Amino acid sequence: MPPKKNEKKKEAVLDPEVGSLCLFNNGEHAWVPGKVLSWDGKKASCQANPNTNPLFTWESGETVNGLEAEDVFNCNQEVLNENVIDLLNLTVLHDSTLLNVLRKRYFEDFIYTNIGAITVALNPFNFKIPWYTDDNMPKYLAEGDRIEENIPHSWAAAHNTYWEMRNATHEPINQCILVSGESGAGKTEASKIVMKYLAALSCKSGTEAQKQAAVAVGTNINITSAPLEAFGNARTVRNDNSSRFGKWMRVKFDDAGFLVGAHITKYLLEKSRIVTASPGERVYHSFYCLCRANNRADWDIGNDTEYKSCSAGKQSSNKEFDTDEEFKEINSSLSSLGVNAQTIVSIWKVVAGVLNIENADFDTDGEGSKINGASQKWVEKTVKVWGIDGALFTKELTTTTIDTRDGPVVTLLNPVKARDGRSALTKTIYDYQFSWIIETC
Repeated sequence: MPPKKNEKKKEAVLDPEVGSLCLFNNGEHAWVPGKVLSWDGKKASCQANPNTNPLFTWESGETVNGLEAEDVFNCNQEVLNENVIDLLNLTVLHDSTLLNVLRKRYFEDFIYTNIGAITVALNPFNFKIPWYTDDNMPKYLAEGDRIEENIPHSWAAAHNTYWEMRNATHEPINQCILVSGESGAGKTEASKIVMKYLAALSCKSGTEAQKQAAVAVGTNINITSAPLEAFGNARTVRNDNSSRFGKWMRVKFDDAGFLVGAHITKYLLEKSRIVTASPGERVYHSFYCLCRANNRADWDIGNDTEYKSCSAGKQSSNKEFDTDEEFKEINSSLSSLGVNAQTIVSIWKVVAGVLNIENADFDTDGEGSKINGASQKWVEKTVKVWGIDGALFTKELTTTTIDTRDGPVVTLLNPVKARDGRSALTKTIYDYQFSWIIETC
């Protein structure tokens, strides 16, 4: 009987062979090497091999019962021992064999593995692995049109892509490097690594003036990291410096292959994180950086614990973007990119205003609402730092105006709608400023 339309075709699954070596899915640790103890035609029992690596997390000899046939992959010792730099060279392609190789390489401090033209990178949370430090970059730069002698690396992906662009004989000559992964996978760092290599590769030859120009462009691109991460990254439960927006970077080269510029387009900034955060997480780094600044009094800002948005996730500290030094680094980067001192002050005024106004709350007032008495000081602080009319701002917080054919109609907002309007304002202002920072950088 032919399969029905849109019916998913199931892969053929071999029955587990009792006594044979295998890789089995134990649920908690994914695919684990072991042997098949039993198979009754429906369910299997498997026992994990002795665990000789203290970094591996399963228990030696642990037994898992009730496994389906699809959770057991029969194999031999040669497959279990396999260790390749390109997963396309595996003897058998299967989820279990692929993950087995990645796991072994990762715990041997080889975090990059190829799948053909794709580079799989596992975040080591360590910048000091000897064969990946920057002093190894010249080895990659010295290769020809393709990396053939060196081990897999983000540098290799950048190298090969650059030369595919340079060697193209017809349109389209543009190339794309896609960096994707879940939160905490290392996308931000991988992008920095690629950009740093492209800058170095593009100025490997040429006149001294061309080299210096390319280096200057590459330096400016790297300098943008601090402000972009401060205003667009935040701490999550999985990542201390998680990008909360999509980024498309168009890197530009001249006819001779020299890096001449870059343009960034952002997508879908997580606006909810401007005003609140889930338990164990933080709002954007910029808010905490301002609260940690030694000169925060210039914006009439106190400790981060005073602000509802910063306290929402009940997670104040972080390994990155958490000190006055980092606040100064952000300002220094903006200054290096041509943003004048007065504008930098204004950028932080926006951040200060968002912190203050999010503390404002509303009480019922007839059919509408009014600013809570205890919240009045936060409105006043916002009015002062933003340099706006206090009476008009208060009115806009508690009413909405609709233009009709007969003229404007003012509608009172109840406390719930007033809070929504307040947060919509702060989200929009912060998002517009972030877009401005990206365009300026």
